[in-house]
Amino acid sequence: MSEINKGGFSGYNGVHVAAHYTEQINPKNRENPFIEALPDRIDIDSFIDTLNSEPPKDLKFKQLPAEDRLELVQQIKPDFWLPFPAHYDKYRNLYSMIKLGYQSRNPLQAIYNRQFAVGLDNIFKAGVDDQGRNLAGNVHTAQSLVEIAINGFGKSQIYERMLNQLFPKVIHHNKYHERLITTTQLVWLKVECPYNKSVGTFIKSFYAEVDKALGTAFYEKWGERPGTIDKHVMRMIQVASQVNLGVLVIDEIQKIQSAYSGGKENMIDFITQLVNTLGIPTILIGSFKALYLFKDSLANTRRGIPNGFSENISGHMIEESWEWEYFIENLWEQQYTLTYTELTPALCKAMYFYSMGIPDFAVKLFMHVQSKAIVQGGDEKITVGLIREVAEISLGLVRPIFEKIRSGDYSVYKDLDEIKPDWAPLNGYLKQVSHQINVQGSVAKEHSRVLEKKKEDEILLQLNSFALQFDQPSTKLTSVINEVYEAGKGLSDLTLMYAQIAKKLVCKEEYEGNESKGSKHTSRKTVKEKVERSASSGDIRYIVAEGHKQGLTTEEALEKKNYIRDINELRNLTS
Repeated sequence: MSEINKGGFSGYNGVHVAAHYTEQINPKNRENPFIEALPDRIDIDSFIDTLNSEPPKDLKFKQLPAEDRLELVQQIKPDFWLPFPAHYDKYRNLYSMIKLGYQSRNPLQAIYNRQFAVGLDNIFKAGVDDQGRNLAGNVHTAQSLVEIAINGFGKSQIYERMLNQLFPKVIHHNKYHERLITTTQLVWLKVECPYNKSVGTFIKSFYAEVDKALGTAFYEKWGERPGTIDKHVMRMIQVASQVNLGVLVIDEIQKIQSAYSGGKENMIDFITQLVNTLGIPTILIGSFKALYLFKDSLANTRRGIPNGFSENISGHMIEESWEWEYFIENLWEQQYTLTYTELTPALCKAMYFYSMGIPDFAVKLFMHVQSKAIVQGGDEKITVGLIREVAEISLGLVRPIFEKIRSGDYSVYKDLDEIKPDWAPLNGYLKQVSHQINVQGSVAKEHSRVLEKKKEDEILLQLNSFALQFDQPSTKLTSVINEVYEAGKGLSDLTLMYAQIAKKLVCKEEYEGNESKGSKHTSRKTVKEKVERSASSGDIRYIVAEGHKQGLTTEEALEKKNYIRDINELRNLTS
């Protein structure tokens, strides 16, 4: 039990504590028993010390028989867990979410009791008005968060560890500053979605988890009652409000199937009502497959976006990142072989290659490699060859998937929605959303690369449109456009690139014209006709030529005729 939960006791499921109230700095949090009873926020050093976990280590272990050391190797998976600074950001957000959610649910205020008099089912049906007030007149302050990450990233573990070790699950209130307040506060509840089932089945799981935490009988009372989805949802809302739920964590959200749920909009509406109408903060955790719930509903309709909504989308660690280096160095310390093997760049590269920087796969691979080394006997040293041999067997099922990812072919991602997001809808989604969204790891790197490619295509398209005015063969235009673009690595000012294209094409045409076989015999009449045709049609070559006669540069001549726009105007066109 962590320092934060000391003084409590393990209840039906989770730590129970008696309420002890702490004066709050923020005026919005003062004289609110639900907030004042929460543990103080801890700093990042305490966070890392509290959550860091390693399997047992002792120099004497190396002298143990092989079977005993093999048993110790198996302890790495459940015991090794490494907190990152990014995890502290998640803790900070979680802590703030719980406090903000309780700001509008103060048991000492009349409006808190008014919602029970009005009826929670009526409040749920009515929703909120334009000012965000529900039927009881309360404006809720709850926020919601979606945590989307690659399978094996440890997204569920992060929240389980933070909730279990840094927060009590249940706080029992009795008296607040001489005022009787006999109530129970369920600080957090984590519910896993049942596989391939509906919102209704999820609500049954919710009742079961509440009963485990509090020893109640809500499942027996409501779990098997018949009714529509709306009816089930309203009953769940009543229970959540009755137990003063601080935050609801819904894990494996991708298991909710739209076919069972009456459409994905039902799930989004359910979450929105939970957050906006009744003020219960919600965290949704899922794999990339869960994006189907949000990429249409949340991106395209304001009514589907809960207030204070944000998302975290994380991929596997990048090989060159300090996160991977930090992770593999700490994992590598967990050795039970007779001979300690130093971590070399080659070994680090092999571990990354065969695990793709996914923590769960890296830990399993390292365990299997050690086990193989111990079983083989000898000096039990870990080598690149041993890593390769073990990976081809123990990770054989995921090897074809990893090979597809390494190919860089985005078209295969639609078949790998547990490992990779389908880039076409995801990039459209990221472009459209108006809420806060954080993209991390390989997803951030690849998304940046996709955006750069998109930007390159847009610039080349504009350069091509400009160059077409020169009435030159397409092969020549393409060659000049690519030459100008590559010369500045795509970072040059568009105005400057226009001028360079014009100069190269005009000069090249003049040069080729002078060198042509029949150029000396061209009549004055023919030349005059060409110039007149060019002038009458606004030919860009004529504009440049006339500009040169007036002592203007190519850029100045084009700008004078509005062929080159102000850079700010161009930015507006491309943004």
